[in-house]
Amino acid sequence: MMLLVVLSWTFLQAQNDDSVLMTVGKESVTKSDFIKAYQKNSSLTEATEADLREYLQLYTDYRMKVQEAKAMSLDTARVFQREWESYKNQYAQQYLIDTEVSDQLMEETIDRARYHVRASHILISLPENATPKDTLTAYHKILKIRDEIVNGLNFNEAAFLYSEDPSARDRVNPQSNRVQYGNRGELGYFSVLEMIYPFETAAYSTPVGQVSMPVRTQFGYHLVYVQDKIPAVAKLYVSQIFIKDTAALNIKVNHDAEMKKCADIKQKFQSGIPFDSLAAEYSDDAATKNNGGHMEPFAPNRRPGNYVHAALILKQGEISDPVPSSIGWHILRLDSVIYTTVNDEFTYMIKNRLARDSRSKKSKESLVEKLKVEYNYEEKGKAAAMKFFCKNMPDNYFQSKHIAVDSLKGIGKLKPMCSFADQTVMASEFGQYLYRFQGAQLKSSMANFLDQVFTNFVGERILRYESTQLMTKYPEYRDVVNEVYDGLMIYEINSAKVWNAAIEDTVGTQLFYEQIKSQFATGDSLNPYKPFDEVRAVVISQYQDKLEKEWVEELHRKYPVKLNEDVFRSILKR
Repeated sequence: MMLLVVLSWTFLQAQNDDSVLMTVGKESVTKSDFIKAYQKNSSLTEATEADLREYLQLYTDYRMKVQEAKAMSLDTARVFQREWESYKNQYAQQYLIDTEVSDQLMEETIDRARYHVRASHILISLPENATPKDTLTAYHKILKIRDEIVNGLNFNEAAFLYSEDPSARDRVNPQSNRVQYGNRGELGYFSVLEMIYPFETAAYSTPVGQVSMPVRTQFGYHLVYVQDKIPAVAKLYVSQIFIKDTAALNIKVNHDAEMKKCADIKQKFQSGIPFDSLAAEYSDDAATKNNGGHMEPFAPNRRPGNYVHAALILKQGEISDPVPSSIGWHILRLDSVIYTTVNDEFTYMIKNRLARDSRSKKSKESLVEKLKVEYNYEEKGKAAAMKFFCKNMPDNYFQSKHIAVDSLKGIGKLKPMCSFADQTVMASEFGQYLYRFQGAQLKSSMANFLDQVFTNFVGERILRYESTQLMTKYPEYRDVVNEVYDGLMIYEINSAKVWNAAIEDTVGTQLFYEQIKSQFATGDSLNPYKPFDEVRAVVISQYQDKLEKEWVEELHRKYPVKLNEDVFRSILKR
């Protein structure tokens, strides 16, 4: 039974949430501490005095155990520190983004997830850190291609002629020596988070039948031609009759024989012969011909765009005209379509995928810009430092085996490259950051490369600094982190004092079994009690309860409790 030493103050005072409710050993527990703990699992407005006093006893035991764990320095153990730091870093991530930008991205992503888009593209390659001159040259090149398309050139023909995406053109497979037909820029159907963000944005914002303006991505400049936009499909159920013809995509080859065969199949179907029978007789697809042509259900992004389109324009049970592919002709029957349902489960999945997508960096970048203002960011010494680096680092510097960038002669004399809050960032620190780029092949000037890297470096530094301020800036973050700390401490000390102690104390457990074995009477005169091995789990559980009770009594002697009854009663009035 917990011993509470009750101190009643002889005068009334206004009781606020910072009033000390009790002291447990040397620790003070405020009224607000107790109320927050209670309200995590119960309603204060519905609590009786008996409820609160019962919880008070449990909460007091909890605080004692945390103090004892601290006294035993359990929080200094490497395993404890690693687990706590891991949780803090994970929980901090939601404070190291611009939530407004994140919410906008989530809303945009969910809206786009309601549709599939079919598109083709043309690529003019360009490195991310290309020079302004090269960037302008690539931009004018792709703009000229767009003008040709707008003036009548077929987009897919333009992709065949101009695109620097190798898949757009026909090529010979060196292993098989067979022609692999290019896709003419065709990308098929895709949905949200399946393409890089700038490309996806162009595809979803360009009207069907039109060509976007040039779009810059990490690969270069793209033109995006949107062919179709449909409600998002989760699964397509299709049956097919397949006619083998590896030259089906070659428009220069005569396909009269195959076309006559396909026409005969369609005529027989329309005359009433079941599709299953026709598949068994005519299909060259050994995997499905004896199964009525039924294919495994698939998502739109798993088949070529013309294949998916041919299926989706059918009514259920109808069959298509022959659809060409790189391996032959496909006569499709639409069996059913399952459309995407945007429910809570789907939204949760999208949220997790979005968190791993590169576009999520936008919310971090936005926060960095806001923090620069908050922390009075300045970069007075950046220009001189960049000039210094460019002068002392040739373009092939990172291929050197010795890249002691942070110890370049004269680097220590440079002024701080930037400053924010109480932090100053020296050129030597930026030099240390550059070590991670050893072996990098620069595709632009050193100046462009360093400027891009410096932006990332500063962003990381500011966010790292911000993470050290979270405990002060956000009380809700501090409360959760402290609660996790206490919870880990409780787990460690319970393991040491109760759970593992009972399991490891084989002698004590056996003696305890002798004391309580009457609970396990069998009624058999030869074997009056169940053997220890049969009831080991029950015995250990009860032995743990015994150890905990004895330990808590010991803690109450070590950490005396003083309760302010007036403050406690003020809680009852709430």
